[in-house]
Amino acid sequence: MKRIVLVMLVLCGAVAWLDAQEAVTPQRDPFIITIDPKMLGADLGIGYRGFSIIPEADTVFWLIAGGSYEWLAFYRLPDNTLYTEASGYDPIDDPPYTRLSGRLDLGIAQGLAFNESIDANLFEIFLFYKTRYDYVVDDPGAIELILESTLPDRRSIFQNSLFLGLSYNDLNTSDPHLVYHGIYGEMSAEWGPKLLFNNLLGKADFVRLNATVKGFLPLFDLDPESTANTLSAYAGAFFAVDYIAGDTIPINIQQTIGGRYPRPGLGRAVRGFEDFRFDGLFKTVLNLEFRLNLPQYTVIDTVTPGLFFFFDSGYYNFIYYNESGFLFSLGAGVYVNVWKLTSLHAYTALLLNRPRADGSYWVPLLFLLSFHF
Repeated sequence: MKRIVLVMLVLCGAVAWLDAQEAVTPQRDPFIITIDPKMLGADLGIGYRGFSIIPEADTVFWLIAGGSYEWLAFYRLPDNTLYTEASGYDPIDDPPYTRLSGRLDLGIAQGLAFNESIDANLFEIFLFYKTRYDYVVDDPGAIELILESTLPDRRSIFQNSLFLGLSYNDLNTSDPHLVYHGIYGEMSAEWGPKLLFNNLLGKADFVRLNATVKGFLPLFDLDPESTANTLSAYAGAFFAVDYIAGDTIPINIQQTIGGRYPRPGLGRAVRGFEDFRFDGLFKTVLNLEFRLNLPQYTVIDTVTPGLFFFFDSGYYNFIYYNESGFLFSLGAGVYVNVWKLTSLHAYTALLLNRPRADGSYWVPLLFLLSFHF
C-alpha cells in the first residue's frame, strides 16, 4: 500500500512538473501570419510549418493572397521613350493612373540551417508559383500616358511566373526598444514565359534576376535594461541590383525591384523622385539611413516615435532605348511605429543631381507607410 501511495505521489509530481514545463515553454505556433499593407488593400500570407522535411530546420508551406486599389504613374511617352518636359504632356496630370490588382502565390520555403536567435531559418531556399491580375481603371475625362502607349498590358494582364531563390537571415527586429541589428540577403530568379498562360490577357514573356541585401548596426541605447525605450539609435543600409530580359516585359515588372519582397523601382527607392519613374531593365539602388528612437509610450501597446535621416542613390538603364542615368537624394523625417505592426512616416527630400518632372529639386512633404527598408 505504501509503495502504491509512493508511486502515485511520484506520478503526480511528474505530471505537475510536465505541466509546469509546458507553462514555461509554450508550444510553438505551427502557423505564420504576415500582413503587407498597400495603398488601399493588403496582402495576407499564411505559412504552415507543422512538420519539417529537413530536421532542425523549418519547412514552411505558403499561401499569399491579396488585392489593392493603387494610385500609380507612368512616365513614358506613346512611343515608350522616357517622359520629357518638351513632350507637351502635363507632368502633374498625365502620368498618374489607377489600377486594381490581385495576387495569389503558392509555394514552399525549406530551411537548410536554423537560426535560434530569431526563431527562423538561417539559410532558406524557396519556390513559388505566382499569379496576378492587373486592371487599369480608365478615366474618360483625363489623358493617361499609360493608355496612350502601345504596351500589350496597358489595360490589363493575367500574369503567371515561377519564382526561385536562396536567402540568408540573421536580421533581428524583435528588440523591445526597436533597435534592429543583423543582416538579411537573398538571390532570386523569376521566370514568366508564354507557356504559363501569359498570352490569355495581355502578354508576358520575361526573366528577372535579383540580388538584395540589407543590414542594421546598433549605435547606442541609453538605458538598455529599461522596459520602455529612453533614447536609442541604429544605422541601416539597403542595396539591390535587378536585371530583366525578355520579349514582352510587363509594366509591373519594369516598374519594380524584384526579390521575395518586391518594392517600387527607382522612382520611390530613391526618395523624392516620383513614384515609378525611371523604370527600366537594369536597376540598382543604395539606401543609407540613421534612425533615432525617442522615448516610448503605451497606447494599448507600445508606440515608438523617432527621427530619421537618409541618403539615397540609384542607377537605371533601359537598354532598348539607350536611356540611363544616376539619381541622388537626401532628406530627413519623423516616424511613429505603432504596436510594432507598421510605421507612419513623414519626410522631406532634396534631389541632388536632377529635378522632378515638374522641374523642382525639393519636395517639402512626403508620406510613407512602413519603414523604407
